[in-house]
Amino acid sequence: MTLRETYIEALIALFGATTGFPAQVERSIVKAISRAEGSTVVVHRGGEPAPDNSMLGVIDRTCEILVSVVTRDDTPDKIADEIMEVVHPLVMTYSTAGIIDVWEGQTDTPKFSNTNGQACLLTVHYFIKYRTSPNSLST
Repeated sequence: MTLRETYIEALIALFGATTGFPAQVERSIVKAISRAEGSTVVVHRGGEPAPDNSMLGVIDRTCEILVSVVTRDDTPDKIADEIMEVVHPLVMTYSTAGIIDVWEGQTDTPKFSNTNGQACLLTVHYFIKYRTSPNSLST
């Protein structure tokens, strides 16, 4: 398994283990959107810029991890923001062997359902800088 997927699975587990976490947690955006009710946090992949191979024997990589919140409510963007208030410090303080840094990127404009306006998708981009050997995505 790649380190990228390891980080995603670890964040999903962290959210699920957090007492009072305000939403269900998924890996699949399709499953989250297809739900008829409730709020769901989805941790999924974004892009990855070209690795830094300027050092001998190691590669520094940056993985974009997307955290999307799907909410259903009369004010779904407000609920999404309240959920992100819980998610954000968990992502920003996440650390494990190999991680060099974690930082927040942009937050996308909320997208609302065109059928009833009560569903909202809000995505925040996070970046994890990590180090591997030159010919591996897992070590």
